[in-house]
Amino acid sequence: MKSFKSIRYRQVHLDFHTSEHITGVGRHFDEEQFISVLQSAQVDTINVFAMCHHGWSYFDTKVGKPHPHLETNLLPRMLDACSKNDIEAPIYMTVGFNELSAREHPDWVAIAPEGDDPYGPPKSDPEDPRSTGFDGWHMLCLNTPYLQYLLDYTKEVMVRFQPVGIFYDIVGEYPCVCSYCRASLKEMGLDANNADHRKQLAKQVYLNYLQKTSELIWSLNPETRLYHNCCTEKMGEKQYYPYYSHYDIESLPTGGWGYDYFTSMVRYIRKQDFQYLGMTGKFHKSWGEFGGFKNPAALKYECQQMLAFGARICIGDQLHPDGRMDEETYRIIGEAFDGIAAKEPWCKDTTSLAEIAILSANALMDADDSRTSDMGAYMMLEEGHYLFDIIDDSMDFSVYRIIVLPDCIRVSDTLQSKLEDYLASGGNVILSAESGLRVDRPEFALDLGVEFKGKSEWDVDYTSVTDQLTGSLVRSPFLNYESGYQVQVNKAEVLAQSYRPYFNRRYGHFCSHLHAPAKEEADYPAVIKHGNIIYIAQPLFRLYRKHGVQLYRDLFLACVKQFISAPTVKTDLPSAGKVNLTRQSNGTDYVLHLLYAVPILRGDTQVIEDILTLKDISVQIKLDEAVKQVMLLPEMTMIPHMTNDEGYTSVSVSLTGHQMVLFQT
Repeated sequence: MKSFKSIRYRQVHLDFHTSEHITGVGRHFDEEQFISVLQSAQVDTINVFAMCHHGWSYFDTKVGKPHPHLETNLLPRMLDACSKNDIEAPIYMTVGFNELSAREHPDWVAIAPEGDDPYGPPKSDPEDPRSTGFDGWHMLCLNTPYLQYLLDYTKEVMVRFQPVGIFYDIVGEYPCVCSYCRASLKEMGLDANNADHRKQLAKQVYLNYLQKTSELIWSLNPETRLYHNCCTEKMGEKQYYPYYSHYDIESLPTGGWGYDYFTSMVRYIRKQDFQYLGMTGKFHKSWGEFGGFKNPAALKYECQQMLAFGARICIGDQLHPDGRMDEETYRIIGEAFDGIAAKEPWCKDTTSLAEIAILSANALMDADDSRTSDMGAYMMLEEGHYLFDIIDDSMDFSVYRIIVLPDCIRVSDTLQSKLEDYLASGGNVILSAESGLRVDRPEFALDLGVEFKGKSEWDVDYTSVTDQLTGSLVRSPFLNYESGYQVQVNKAEVLAQSYRPYFNRRYGHFCSHLHAPAKEEADYPAVIKHGNIIYIAQPLFRLYRKHGVQLYRDLFLACVKQFISAPTVKTDLPSAGKVNLTRQSNGTDYVLHLLYAVPILRGDTQVIEDILTLKDISVQIKLDEAVKQVMLLPEMTMIPHMTNDEGYTSVSVSLTGHQMVLFQT
């Protein structure tokens, strides 16, 4: 019976990808210095390395090969020092990238199908400059004898070190046409020239790897934590979750993930039945950056953000080949972790509350822009400070007041039935563009009070709102950078009308620099409402993600207000702020997390430098029970509050980066 200890909060992931061209590896490792810097930074867990991307091991392995210039038995010394000082030390093993195995067994290397992004570096002069980052490594195929090598290596690590956890890296579904995969496709009666058949095999190969590695590890110790760091996974692929003990949301904001990846992914992962952590890095940009330092204010904010959304915290570092820990790095990590321990008691065993759910297009559909649509919806709701989750179609709809279907969700018979039950029980649905159409034909699966007529003929169109949509929306027709879909109104209420341009822009027929102005009402609405369904004709969520037009957000939030006039939380926190409300395990206490920082683009990198103090932020909260007292955490400082006739409890707070407010009922 698998049983895993609770994950600690203040972790470091210590990369150690060290070339065979470097000598003196581990020469200056010193247990006292190693532990001293970890303790000074308040680190309670550190991922240490067995085998790196170069394929070398950092202990006297009998299965693999120790680094040729390893001067000390590094991994055992690290593990022993951590054990003596109550620091947990999961063990890292590379999977996908392994340069040593690629050189010794070229038939184990994955071969990308023609037209796909190549796996591994191009064949060029060894003295040519080498690319950086993810590119440039050979990808190993798990449908070859390489898998047995990994299993033998894993068994050696498990038996010898009995680790608290295993972290496998660079795994996923990689279609491959190596000789082994071609033979497998032939045996399965599949065609190596068919992309769908190659994907089918890739999924089978990956699931086989997951099953065999997890069965091996948990047969030796059912308490060993296990995570497979998948590079191809997306929301909704829950067939992998039985092989995880927890989930690790890798998201270095400056390394290509951006500052909205973690808080979007966590809104989905927190609905699953396991603990989770966030992983950022101390680097200015991304992994493997020696001498790169993130602004300490940014790193602290990233840690606070993870904590606020219920995640444990992990910060990536990379050890110098000589084995000595960089003390400046751990001074900065220590600043980021400062105050986290005091907040932890109010972040354990909590339940996040939400009243709106985004039904993930990315989880349900293969459309190219499905993730873009999800992220547009996410941005609008987060900037509007609503409490929301991101879900898939297997989850419980009934707990939400609104379900949002962004842009491209086609409806199956099963989903139709589930949505109809949800609507019949009083739920509300907002959908846009192609969302709501049946999977097999261009016809709405739900009764929207309109008939679908197809894509608009215009290259752009305009939206003009009626008085039913209030707020800061302009009354003039405003531009949509993509036009909408035509629907014929039968019995729905029109909340906004589409306008057509004079003509589509062509080389021989154009006006001004971009597009023709609005001419007149189009023969289709922009927004309609029918009962407890609102339909938006334009792909509004994709448009917001791509173009950032505030009017798109204002339009959507005005639609939300049609169904939720009294949200659980109301605040005048600026749009870059984030809110999260959790219920404590006692069932009577609630903690509201407020976050505020503004990422800016410098060069090609998002950075956070200035964490401003916001004073007198108004917060109103409406809970099922009467609020008895309000305190700031972790200081437990009482603050005045007032409850009005509508049941809203009002407080005024200040915050610098992150503030927790306890409401006791």
